[in-house]
Amino acid sequence: MERITFDQLPEIVALMLEKLERIEDALAIKGHIDQRPSKDMLTVDEACSFMGMSKSTLYKMSSSNVIPLYKPTGGRIYFKRDDILEYMQQNRVKSQKEIEQEALNYVINNPVMRRAARVSKK
Repeated sequence: MERITFDQLPEIVALMLEKLERIEDALAIKGHIDQRPSKDMLTVDEACSFMGMSKSTLYKMSSSNVIPLYKPTGGRIYFKRDDILEYMQQNRVKSQKEIEQEALNYVINNPVMRRAARVSKK
């Protein structure tokens, strides 16, 4: 490793601080992802944390049967992790690229649309 001069120190320290910040950010993101519950059945608090919503919102959703719940003792309610994931994956919005690809596939596979496209190019 080459020797560092006094004049190079500010630039090197700035670079090291930038790298340290990126490492901290990566660890914070990894730590946030690793906080996901690994058990199958979740309490209200765990489900709220997992979904990123308030208790009142979750209670409203459960009382209106928007999301499935379990009452093994008739009192406390629990949520199945897979049910929550399935609920959260509903109503997916397609990306612009996916929409364009679907339109292209439609035009290619629909003979009427191919003729119309050829006529409009002329």
